[in-house]
Amino acid sequence: MDNNTTKNPLNPKKIALFVLYGIIALLLFITVLSFNDLPSIFEQLKKVELKYVFIAMSLLLVYMALYPLSLCILTKSRGCKISMPLTYSIAMTEHFFNGITPLATGGQPFQAHSYSRAKVKLADSTGLLLTNLIIYMVVTTGYSLLGIFYFDTFTANVDPVWIPIIIVGYALNFAVLVVMVALGTSKKLRNGLVRFVYWLCKFRIFKWLEPKAEDAKIYFEQVQEAFHDLTKKKGHFLLALLTKICSFAFFYGSSFFILRAMGIPTTPSQFFMILCATSFALTAVGFIPTPGASGGVEGSASQVFKSVIIFIMGGAVIGVVPMANGVMLIWRLLSYYFVMAISLIFVIGNEIYFRKTKKFKVEK
Repeated sequence: MDNNTTKNPLNPKKIALFVLYGIIALLLFITVLSFNDLPSIFEQLKKVELKYVFIAMSLLLVYMALYPLSLCILTKSRGCKISMPLTYSIAMTEHFFNGITPLATGGQPFQAHSYSRAKVKLADSTGLLLTNLIIYMVVTTGYSLLGIFYFDTFTANVDPVWIPIIIVGYALNFAVLVVMVALGTSKKLRNGLVRFVYWLCKFRIFKWLEPKAEDAKIYFEQVQEAFHDLTKKKGHFLLALLTKICSFAFFYGSSFFILRAMGIPTTPSQFFMILCATSFALTAVGFIPTPGASGGVEGSASQVFKSVIIFIMGGAVIGVVPMANGVMLIWRLLSYYFVMAISLIFVIGNEIYFRKTKKFKVEK
């Protein structure tokens, strides 16, 4: 029997670790809020118009509904023998694992494991997930590039200490995109990785890698072959890209209605600017090594929202800091914790499905 299908990724130790990561994220969230005037923030929240909060929540639900489509399209294009409902469900688990792991690194490994449990070859699933990740990076980087056009507006009232953080965040974001593309296309990088594996085998501590070195070479070749095959099918690739663009338009655009919920007089003509502001705030701190970039996102979002509020209202605003933090609080609760909670439902659903499938096969 295939070990990949019998090994449970959610063993007690990993569950305990995920709970710890979740607690860390929550504590960081509370800590950031405590640096600000909490009573003033909650005073602002008393004025919230709930109808706009529900509209923002609806946009995030649409974002989540569209998000898995890119992976479904790529999987269909690759011809993998896995049902689309299961692929969709696997894609939906990404939010949860990314949200509870440092640097948002948990999503793809767990998705690859789920694919293996569904009898999809590891090289195929890695190629699919790498292509999907690159689409994600292209879309989020594209939105963040548009945000640069509003740089003066977004940083007009930002504390000076945030400027170098923003610059470093953007530089690292572009660097990651370049590395991801190179992993899928560069033979030099592939050969370099293979040589590195063989070099490690020379050391006694890594001797156990020696029998697997040739397998690693074949694996890297198959991953690049899968990536090349997926990007060559331009119709499917562009459709997957389009679904991700639409998905993130709803994600970033939700903050427009949260600003409205806080009584800030936004106009439809400012929707795109606010969408870019949200992308700008996220890109600036994506490199922070905490679960879901907790702490950094709250700080950058409150700074950017502060500048946006002052810009919209045309000058100095009394109580702008607690107002901006109130916007950040609602947006973060919806875009992070609410999204993770829904994603967790799919994680649990997948575990139930795979356990039942395994039991059925054994009984049969």
